[in-house]
Amino acid sequence: MTLTEVRRLLDLLDLRPSKVLGQNFLIDANILRIILEQADIRPDETVVEVGPGLGVLTFALAACARRVVAVEKDPRLFDYLRRQRWPNVELVHGDGVEAPLSVSAPFKVVSNLPYSVSTPVLERFVEAGEKPRRMVVTVQREVAERLAAKSGTEDYGALTLWTQVYYHVTLAHVVSPGCFYPKPHVDSAIVVMDRRDPRVKLEPGAPFHAIVRLGFNQRRKMLKKLLAAYDNVSAAFEAVGISPTARGEELGLDQWIQLANELRPRS
Repeated sequence: MTLTEVRRLLDLLDLRPSKVLGQNFLIDANILRIILEQADIRPDETVVEVGPGLGVLTFALAACARRVVAVEKDPRLFDYLRRQRWPNVELVHGDGVEAPLSVSAPFKVVSNLPYSVSTPVLERFVEAGEKPRRMVVTVQREVAERLAAKSGTEDYGALTLWTQVYYHVTLAHVVSPGCFYPKPHVDSAIVVMDRRDPRVKLEPGAPFHAIVRLGFNQRRKMLKKLLAAYDNVSAAFEAVGISPTARGEELGLDQWIQLANELRPRS
């Protein structure tokens, strides 16, 4: 949809975009094309979309996929989308962070995620028992840079590691505010996340998420001190080859996994 078409439809629906719900509607056909190219939807695939809004991306996904599951929280937009009667689109009225979804692997997630819930929505799918094999999402550029960050950089943190332990992340394209209506106050970015197995196996029960959270809660402190709640910190650091003075941002993903595999909580 063009800007004129979006404005006309919003007027027809007597709807003003909600800042609380992070509603910024895509009006740039080139960005839509890039999203679809990166998603590479096959005719036999199921795709989940969170925050379909006015259905611009939904319509394009429905033309490519066998099945689209679209989760919309706004009751006004949900009613509008339901009236479109796409035969292969299943609409779910609810919050993308927690609404029940009847999908099974393999599937993909393709969404222009509302800024207000982008991180918890991503965490939902990354931590799910059955994970999507690819995610192509438009998020705030700041979030995209955190997802794709490398160790030793300012953007590298807990979100980076929790995501990259399961996914290879690529920042595919920066999107300017003018590609949406209303214009957000910051740039966005299209992120491509492909499912992978880490080079170092994460052992069952290893406290990976817990130690990563501790390691970046106070990122300027030495990691060894932040992990004092674990019994064998010194031995674990020595086994993995980590300096006693290292900080969390200095460790790569493999080292974080190795450390989690070695650590045991105090009994």
